[in-house]
Amino acid sequence: MDRHAWTNKLRRDDDATRVLRELASSVEALLHSTAGYGDDVEAARGRLRRRLESAREHARHWEDAALERARRVSRATDGYVHENAWKTMAGAALIGLLAGICLGSGGRR
Repeated sequence: MDRHAWTNKLRRDDDATRVLRELASSVEALLHSTAGYGDDVEAARGRLRRRLESAREHARHWEDAALERARRVSRATDGYVHENAWKTMAGAALIGLLAGICLGSGGRR
């Protein structure tokens, strides 16, 4: 996955997390505001509360899975850099050299 795709995925995940938190907050406010409205409403509130807890549990699992994936990627990247230190340094030096050439020749055309 390239950098832009990864950044877009993280942005979508953040948006999804924000939306789920807003939804949970709204549901909690609804549950609080409908307290004491009768048996039918109480039964509906109970079902809604159970579904909200289930959704929160799923969200925690998704978050844990995302953190584990991030840790695996981090370990893999760290391992690659350690195993290929000279390649990594040469690549960084080449990028620095090219950036220096581009920046240095910017005004001399």
